[in-house]
Amino acid sequence: MAEALTPTLEDLRAVPEAAWLWDGARARIVWANGAGIAYFGGRTLFDLLDRLFDFTEPGVERVNGLTRSLRRGQVETCLMHFPSAGATAPIACKCMIHALSDGRPGLLVVAARPATAETAALAADISAAFDLMPIPAVLIGQDGAIRHLNAASLLLLGAGQRSNLVALLADGAAAEDLMNRVSMAGTVSLVRTMPVRLGQRDIRITAKKLTSHASDNAFAILLLDDITERRALEARLAGTGRADEAPVSPPVQQIGKPSAMEAGDAAAFDNLGKVLKQDTAPAHAAEAPAVKAPVAKASETPPPRKIAPFPEIIRGPIDKLKDAVLIAKDGLLLYANPAACRLLGHNGPGDVVNDPLLWERFGPLGQSLPATSIAVGEGREITATVQMSIIPWLGGPARQFVLKRAEPQKVEAVALQVVPPAERSSEAEEVASSITPSKPGSPPAAEIIPLPVRPARPEADEELRAILDTATDGIITLDAKSRIHTFSAGAEAIFGYRIAEVAGKPFADLVAAESKKVLRDYLAALQGPGLASVFNDGREITAVVKQGGTVPLFLTIGKLQALKSQAAFCAVVRDITQWKKTETELRQAKEVAEATSRQKSEFLARISHELRTPLNAIMGFSEVMRLQRFGKIENEKYRGYVNDIHASGGHLLSLINDLLDLSKVEAGKLELNFTSVNLGDVADHAMKLLQEPATQARVVLRKTMPADLPNVVADLRSMRQIMLNLLSNALKFTDPGGQVIISAQMSKSGELKLRVKDTGIGMDSEQLRDALEPFRRVVTEGRDAPGTGLGLPLTRALAEANRTQFAITSEPRKGTLVEITFPTTRVLAE
Repeated sequence: MAEALTPTLEDLRAVPEAAWLWDGARARIVWANGAGIAYFGGRTLFDLLDRLFDFTEPGVERVNGLTRSLRRGQVETCLMHFPSAGATAPIACKCMIHALSDGRPGLLVVAARPATAETAALAADISAAFDLMPIPAVLIGQDGAIRHLNAASLLLLGAGQRSNLVALLADGAAAEDLMNRVSMAGTVSLVRTMPVRLGQRDIRITAKKLTSHASDNAFAILLLDDITERRALEARLAGTGRADEAPVSPPVQQIGKPSAMEAGDAAAFDNLGKVLKQDTAPAHAAEAPAVKAPVAKASETPPPRKIAPFPEIIRGPIDKLKDAVLIAKDGLLLYANPAACRLLGHNGPGDVVNDPLLWERFGPLGQSLPATSIAVGEGREITATVQMSIIPWLGGPARQFVLKRAEPQKVEAVALQVVPPAERSSEAEEVASSITPSKPGSPPAAEIIPLPVRPARPEADEELRAILDTATDGIITLDAKSRIHTFSAGAEAIFGYRIAEVAGKPFADLVAAESKKVLRDYLAALQGPGLASVFNDGREITAVVKQGGTVPLFLTIGKLQALKSQAAFCAVVRDITQWKKTETELRQAKEVAEATSRQKSEFLARISHELRTPLNAIMGFSEVMRLQRFGKIENEKYRGYVNDIHASGGHLLSLINDLLDLSKVEAGKLELNFTSVNLGDVADHAMKLLQEPATQARVVLRKTMPADLPNVVADLRSMRQIMLNLLSNALKFTDPGGQVIISAQMSKSGELKLRVKDTGIGMDSEQLRDALEPFRRVVTEGRDAPGTGLGLPLTRALAEANRTQFAITSEPRKGTLVEITFPTTRVLAE
């Protein structure tokens, strides 16, 4: 939509709708009216000028795209969402191109008039529902530009695909064809191979045209479904039939079904779905591996399971491993590599997954095992260690078991952790019960399995206990209910209790009331699925000791994974009384230093005021006498004395002013009035004041600044003082015939650099270090320049107070360069 006129910034200054002028290339705001400032929680425009935005924020990303795509005079209505401002729902905005002060295009964004509360709540609910859709969805406009993406689409698409339909499809002709087909047909479905975040994927695109009353700023919605794995599964299933049979999948029990199907493709998978639910015997029993179980009637024989097809890129590395590998999930064995088949004495993976003894053993197993006996059927057994790990798998994580042959050992039976029956899938339960039917009254096979473990060594326990007791930190083990199980000698020394006094009591009884919630939250976080169980950084608590009083402790708790241990947690406590004392002393020393600094600043402020009053009188009277207003001074010596008095008073007044300014900057009490400052005018003002001294010293003053140099946010008075200090220092240390050059330029990153360069005598590194220290004058051979030693330190302090970076470089006989850098947040571009 195009309009004849676009509003000016002055027109939008007092309107109730929020308005912003964005520099899209730099992702920052350069102007806003009162409502726009309040939207981002600011008080003045400078709060927004200093605000940093992330390019990936939805609203900022949209601003950046419109800045590049809109033409001058074109007005685009779209949704803008700025989560960084605390907004829960997008706002409708009109966007148009507005030129910035340096000629680059900016984007003027004007929010629509606020809606009623009911409409706003409904819009927020609709937007939240759209963002929570599990399938990637994209809203596009009539021009093909992307209006909004939900969270699933942000995970699927790459950053370069989020601006318009052409970037999404990576094909301009395809994008135009899709828009035309949607306009005529209303709904279009097609499959394209697209480059997304994970690489080239097969994506089913379902595009539906939106009615005009449903959305005023979106033309169509695109649903993107990644069907790469499903297509690969279709191709693999289609290739399993024999040439002399009808192309129908054999009716066998399958493992690892596709995770999702589309409604439009349900008909193509009807046969497959029926096959997956059948419980009858397979039609091609001769091809399927036989189950090693007692023979039953034909109608009761469970169907043998086949290995579910999965990509070669996953199966290949597993097959190449020298160690025996079994894969299990949901109580089922899914796969066995060739090394496992050889170790277990089977011809192939099909025989392994249909072995009821192996299924019963590894289907519910949820942990690693030491050397153990494994029954493999027909009365045979092997001894092997089992190492379990969790691996990613289709439809969720699976368990991988690595088997390594070991020598038989004397073992004892213990109960092991297993996958609870409640967590198994219904299909796994049905198939498990069909192959290994339980006898009446017998316990479930997945609850207790007698397995061998190595016998415990009492001498090893005693040795470990002795080691723990030598630690100065307290080591405490807790059971699953946070009751004390063991108490080391270090813990007894800290708390004052013996193990017999606290065994079996809640650990929280030893903690002060204000720390009980900290302990409770800490233990809950360790047992939860969050990052707290991984990034364990400890807590500070206060303990109640037996002797009376409290002790500050640093507590670290970890979960125990031992098979036979009755303890669930191990807590390590350290007495940090000395640390707290040191921390208190440092805090008090800091407060004393700050108080001393404040007293110094207050003293300087008072004494400077007391000194200025008589100095002004001295300079005033000496000025009257020097000009001989009330009569001539006949004696030549008296006239010289009067001039010396006036010059000394001026020098002392300058010293007092510099000292007072420096103390104010150090104390953070220097009052700065940040406004829009033209650095060219600042340089002209300083050059006009110092032109006469430069002429007397026969030094050339030059200024080199571009005409379109933008203004900066700074304090005008302090910037003038900075420029005067730098130029006077440069003139003071530059020989006749030299030059002092003032220049400024914009960097590629948007920073503005102000430089003062002279061709003077320069300084070495030691002299430069002295020059930046207050009251340290640089001594140069053959030159005794007057000064207070406060010029450069005060200049650097004033530059940093204006939130800029001060840098100085110098070399003997090559001159000095001072560079003041204004960051992008301090550079105005209107």
